[in-house]
Amino acid sequence: MLQTVTICFLVMHYRGQTVKGVAFLACYALVLLVLLSPLTPLAVVTLLQATNVPAVVVGRLLQAATNYRNGHTGQLSAITVFLLFGGSLARIFTSIQETGDPLLAGTFVVSSLCNGLIAAQLLFYWNAEAPHKQKKQQ
Repeated sequence: MLQTVTICFLVMHYRGQTVKGVAFLACYALVLLVLLSPLTPLAVVTLLQATNVPAVVVGRLLQAATNYRNGHTGQLSAITVFLLFGGSLARIFTSIQETGDPLLAGTFVVSSLCNGLIAAQLLFYWNAEAPHKQKKQQ
């Protein structure tokens, strides 16, 4: 979260919109403070947590579709893909052990399935090259 917020601020800063970036940081901090306070009902927090599932699925399936359409995985890092897959598998176990929250565990099950698909594509397309590399070699 901190990395993403920092990147958003830096993008605005280097576009010459530093004041807008500071306003973004202030708004973000305010929203975070309200969400983490007792003012926010548990139902709202649960709803926000549940909306993470479609975001994960759409993001990973778009990546998987692009890999399929291209016939290769491009510059995906094998280490990163397999660490994401292993990490999401571990989070299933820790979520069940630590919280017992089925929604949280379900989120990581879905995430693991999507990360597993990307990992499987990485293995399947392991020796495939991008078409522009194949043309240069000929």
